[in-house]
Amino acid sequence: MLAAPELMQISSRGMIDILSHEGICLDAYLDSVGVWTIGAGQTKSDDIDPRAVGRLTIEKAIDLFKKKIKQYTDAVDALRLDLTQYQYDALSSACYNFGPGNLRTLCRGRTIAQIGEALMLYTKPPEIRERRQKEQTLFKTGKYSNTDGKILVFPVENHKPVYRKGYMIDVRPYFDAPIVVTPSIAPPVKPAAPATPPAPPAKSWWDTLTSFFKRS
Repeated sequence: MLAAPELMQISSRGMIDILSHEGICLDAYLDSVGVWTIGAGQTKSDDIDPRAVGRLTIEKAIDLFKKKIKQYTDAVDALRLDLTQYQYDALSSACYNFGPGNLRTLCRGRTIAQIGEALMLYTKPPEIRERRQKEQTLFKTGKYSNTDGKILVFPVENHKPVYRKGYMIDVRPYFDAPIVVTPSIAPPVKPAAPATPPAPPAKSWWDTLTSFFKRS
């Protein structure tokens, strides 16, 4: 009997990818269906009252997110699939968006390769299609969509996020994600000056004497 695969943990890059899809609001707001929300999607169902906590710091918002993500990674764990790290991260991201029930439906009776293809069945509303494509790319190729650790933070006005005023924050210091430094471009190398032609070798005394008699 084969042993069940060991439980995995979502990587820092996986969490940063999810935050890139979600964005963060540091103040409470009403979502599209009128539910009070704060941070990266925290609601009363996460044992927090968005209206009572006041304005969050970015560190607090990320701490709340790290607690919230566990229920979705638990749902991925429950599938007992033999996944790579990036496949695990991709399914955690999709589950964070459409929930454990849909995750079970997505994976039921499918091979790993078929799960990757079936991710694109979950593209409603249409605005979610780009996110699902990024999750599918991650699942199939290991390519994370976030490459610089920066995520959008949206201010809130009249209980609604103001997306046009969003600004970027680098969240890598709040994770154990490596900071990739882009190598600087080396200055162009100047072409070397042409070498000075070597001086003709000095004539020996015999050559000098021979030349004298030739001129005579």
